[in-house]
Amino acid sequence: MTEARPRPSDWLLATAVAALWAILPCLGPLLRGELVGSPYTDLYPSAWGLAVFAQAQPGFPLSTTLFGAPDGIGFYYSSPIHGWLGTPLFHLFGPVVAYNGTLLLARAATVLAAFGWLRSLRFGLLPGLAGALLYGASPFFHGYTVEGIVEGTDGWALPLWAWMLSRQHTLRAGLALFLCIFSSWYLGMVACGLAVVWGLADRRALYSLGLGLGLSLPFLYGFASAFGGNQPLGEDVRLAMSASLAVPTPHWRAPANPFAINTYVGFSTLALASLGLRARPLLALSALACFVLSTGRGPWWQLPVLEMVRFPYRWHAGTLLCLAPLVAHASTRVRWFGLVPWLEGLVFSPIRVLVPGAPVDVPALYDKVTGPVLLEFPGPYGTAPGERNLSRPRARYYLWAQLTHGAASPWSLDFNGVARPDERPMAVLLAPLRCLDTAQVKLRGSCDATPDWHSLRDSGVSQVMVHGDQLAPADETALEDGLRARGAVLVGREGPLGLWAW
Repeated sequence: MTEARPRPSDWLLATAVAALWAILPCLGPLLRGELVGSPYTDLYPSAWGLAVFAQAQPGFPLSTTLFGAPDGIGFYYSSPIHGWLGTPLFHLFGPVVAYNGTLLLARAATVLAAFGWLRSLRFGLLPGLAGALLYGASPFFHGYTVEGIVEGTDGWALPLWAWMLSRQHTLRAGLALFLCIFSSWYLGMVACGLAVVWGLADRRALYSLGLGLGLSLPFLYGFASAFGGNQPLGEDVRLAMSASLAVPTPHWRAPANPFAINTYVGFSTLALASLGLRARPLLALSALACFVLSTGRGPWWQLPVLEMVRFPYRWHAGTLLCLAPLVAHASTRVRWFGLVPWLEGLVFSPIRVLVPGAPVDVPALYDKVTGPVLLEFPGPYGTAPGERNLSRPRARYYLWAQLTHGAASPWSLDFNGVARPDERPMAVLLAPLRCLDTAQVKLRGSCDATPDWHSLRDSGVSQVMVHGDQLAPADETALEDGLRARGAVLVGREGPLGLWAW
């Protein structure tokens, strides 16, 4: 199909709309100098990972010595695209600007790529904007911003692939499908599924699938080498991370929720999309298939590859992509009413329009950290898939503060449970500390063990930062008495923090 040539003014307007959507919901944390997103989920790991990736340039790091001291750990940054784009920003302006800047670019690009695809399908300015906002400014992608799931914000790669297909550029479509996989394994999963279905009508979709998968193999191997150990998931875990069939509570009637998993569509979207069913039946079928997969139900979830998928709800990206042209088609008849689905999402979805911010200040006591290895206690811990990890808010100090002091940590990171079990000698020495970690005791039950501070010191731990606000008073006292008895000296205190050194 030949692309209808939009006027330059159309693209200027679309760019302005995309920029406003990218910036305005995030304006609060931007003005306060904070990281954009909630501090209680994946935000600090995403921002820390970008900094680690940027510091390793040029190259593609698959390990880091900043954690898992003294051996280091496997590391694969969840969004290498953000890492590369953010590298110059990181070195010029620091990690906050690098993370926020690439996030805003991804938000705007997701709307613009969808607009470009819809214009290539010969939709006019207003229908193109209606469909682009339905997709790129959806509560689904907005939720990724709230949660700090950096790779999820790259929704632009999927409509870019569809755009290249509609322009009959097979090679470019293959490169775009590679970008889908490279930007996010889940977005790549959706692109591969759609390529199979669309290949029934256009072989170029299948050709792009082969090229995209071929280009992705080195990175898939790198990811598996860095982590590995992934196992098929139980049905209960899969269903917990699937699309809910219940009508969600609007965000203004519920307390703020940092866990922004959602697959909100809206009644107006379904109503308008129904007007385009006959015009584009393959897209309607594809939307239905992606919706069914997003529910996490069905015998196909026992198939290879699918059985490893932890978050079925992310098939919703495909549902939105296929609904966008259907809504755009209806917008050619109902004009401005085509924007109603986007507005309905803003008002009635469970995701708040205004994105929260995460503080980036670091206590002055960290200036006294000299390393080379700093043990933050309590630290991170892994949980089974589907369990809420109560140690995530601690990432503000065990990850974010590390960007300031630079000392290595003896803890290991499980990266959402995809890493191999930690069997290092240091992990064995750290295990008794879990008995003093209030959150872990609540999770796993009481235990009785005494930390071997002599062995920890001999294994390289040179300083210990005790976070008293994260511990029961008796456990904090026992911990510090044990440090003092093993020759550690109190370097300083600041609020609930105490820094000890040998």
